Amino acid sequence: MNKAQFAIADDEKFLTTLTDVVWRFHVYDQYGRKQDKAIKALVNRAPGYSSEFYREQFETNLRLLTATIDAVNAAPKAGKPNQQFSEYADVDIEFVLNHLRLSFDGQTDEFLKTHLGMVIYWYYLR
Repeated sequence: MNKAQFAIADDEKFLTTLTDVVWRFHVYDQYGRKQDKAIKALVNRAPGYSSEFYREQFETNLRLLTATIDAVNAAPKAGKPNQQFSEYADVDIEFVLNHLRLSFDGQTDEFLKTHLGMVIYWYYLR
């Protein structure tokens, strides 16, 4: 990916749209479970980039989402004594981040945390 594409990938609006499309595709089973339809939705919602860029960004974000789900599911959970309900803090975040660091070498923790809050909510708390 060239320098201009890195700048685009850091664009908050693009990242928000990308994350939403990936969640709709993987978690909510939208777009008929067809990647091409999901990528087309991404193109329509955040126009102006190359088709290779959309595909690369979608696939990377999808891999990050599935890796985050796996890491949260595998993470040790430690509730407090007499705790009635599960809490966000039950999940060993450092375990999750270490797992993601191994899978996405060289990426920032900010990038690795892209899906963390929602994954903990969706796959652990609800």
